[in-house]
Amino acid sequence: MPKINKKSEHGAALITSLLMVLVISILGVAVSQQVIALRKVSTANYDQTLSFNSAESALAAAHSVIAENFLDPPTLLSLATDMNTTSNWWKSDANWSGATALSSAISESAVIPSYIIENDGTGGLAVGTGELSKRYYRVTVKAQGKGDSVAFIQSYYVTLE
Repeated sequence: MPKINKKSEHGAALITSLLMVLVISILGVAVSQQVIALRKVSTANYDQTLSFNSAESALAAAHSVIAENFLDPPTLLSLATDMNTTSNWWKSDANWSGATALSSAISESAVIPSYIIENDGTGGLAVGTGELSKRYYRVTVKAQGKGDSVAFIQSYYVTLE
């Protein structure tokens, strides 16, 4: 057996292995932080998509109500509220107390989407020999996802009276 000279060993293997463990640990922490950040972004994107899809469902429901009642102007007019002209009225929760909510079967979101049909007044339209009147309706929809994302959609409809 060869003789081992104890004076030539200075612990180089131990220092090298500790440095490698340190580098691998730093890489592991960096990758885990990136995964956590991407997961947060993905969750926020999902929530935003969910709230927007719920808002589109509510808008389609409001459109169905208008389509079912456009031949009966007094009924349609009774479903509409007066036009709210204040700035950013839709941001206040108090203004949504009288909104029509959809059934929970339509929406996966935590908050059931709702809509408001507003009467935006009339305007004249001369067609043929008779005088017709156009009535404008503004539909505003609010839907919230499972998190903090809230989607608002507005659409205008015109009916003839």
